[in-house]
Amino acid sequence: MIPAGWVLLSCLLILVAPGCAPRAVALQGQAALAIRKGIESGNGTFDHSRFSKVLETYSREMGSRFDYEGLKARPEDLNGYLEAVANAGLSGLSRDELLALLINAYNAATLSSILESFDTAHPQGVNSIRDIPEVFTRKTHRIGGYLLSLDNLEHGLIRPLFKDPRAHFVVNCASISCAPLPPQALTGNTLEAQLEYAARRTLSSPDYVRVDGDRLLVTKLMDWFVADFTTQEFHGAEKSLPRYIRKYASEEVAHFLDGAGEDPPLGFMDYDWSLNRATRLPIQDMPL
Repeated sequence: MIPAGWVLLSCLLILVAPGCAPRAVALQGQAALAIRKGIESGNGTFDHSRFSKVLETYSREMGSRFDYEGLKARPEDLNGYLEAVANAGLSGLSRDELLALLINAYNAATLSSILESFDTAHPQGVNSIRDIPEVFTRKTHRIGGYLLSLDNLEHGLIRPLFKDPRAHFVVNCASISCAPLPPQALTGNTLEAQLEYAARRTLSSPDYVRVDGDRLLVTKLMDWFVADFTTQEFHGAEKSLPRYIRKYASEEVAHFLDGAGEDPPLGFMDYDWSLNRATRLPIQDMPL
């Protein structure tokens, strides 16, 4: 029998086995209190245009690849956006603006973490975000005046306070198997349409959901976070993963699900943590 402590340790060290994904547990402290206040009564907006410029300039292949070298050479818009996020008044922002900000902040902080890996020891950067020590747990990202980690943002704020499983299709961990980066920064005014677009774009793509013989092969994200898609209190949750997928499925997958009954067999794809690095464009073809 494996000691319980070993199981817990393995889940904390590596997010690969079913059931080892961090639970959605609300963060305690002033940052969470400020966000709860904004959710309840905030009506303010936030300017995400500089992050939109970053995504529009350096994203490649519909957001599935990213030009880190290009951004490393010209990081002004990313740095300016992160500085604005660091000083944001969270308690005054509206509910949708807060969710947009937290997701954008996660993605921007992830990009910044990758850029920081381009150093003397790794002049070409890392091959995987997991090569960066404590990248998900270190509290080095300032959001609204509070130092938070990537895990704090995703599992302590985004998931438990907003309860929207579509966030998994816009939170990007700089890896090939992540859902693609959004084409523009999320904003409070366009959030619902952007989340719907991201869910449909991801779950209708064979890179994330496809028929494999007599079973459905699904992104590992939906195995790790199955409760977010099937727990009633989460937005749009369904009784099962197949039912959730059916809402956004491609024609082929929808046809398979319609004929497969209530509980079709599922398989889950291997997760590729390789860096989603784009091939560099010739200098004359790079966007300004």
